Amino acid sequence: MAVLVVTATGLGYVAAKATASDPPPPKAIASDPLPPKVEGVEMRYLPNGLGQPDAVSVTTADLRGTALRWSDDSSGDGPLLEVAVYRSRKMSDALDILALNVMRSPVEPRKATDPVVSEDRTDMMWVPDGGLMIRLTTSEPGVISLETIARGLHMS
Repeated sequence: MAVLVVTATGLGYVAAKATASDPPPPKAIASDPLPPKVEGVEMRYLPNGLGQPDAVSVTTADLRGTALRWSDDSSGDGPLLEVAVYRSRKMSDALDILALNVMRSPVEPRKATDPVVSEDRTDMMWVPDGGLMIRLTTSEPGVISLETIARGLHMS
């Protein structure tokens, strides 16, 4: 059975045709009555099995923010997923993110409004609105979900 999925987001429009051999798309978080939220950013799509996040304070360069972090306690390899939100008047576009010089091997975006993504696709940063920066970081196994999670973020 084929399914057509069309998503409109701040990162652009994505249309994809799924076939029976494709894995199912991530499901909206159904176990919680309200999706997780950090600093007004709501996470409407997350991979299954992450468990409960920890709210933590984070620092990137000289920016301070708040994040939700899902960790894998069994491996000790660090967070499976972290969604961090920074509020700073300094941040207006991808050029400001690149100037922070905090991402390993960033791929320079085509436009200043595009996200900055690490070469290994485990780190993504963007400015959806002037003064608001979001950083998504995932471990290697979560790379497949990074862009899907980003599309599921909603600013309220």
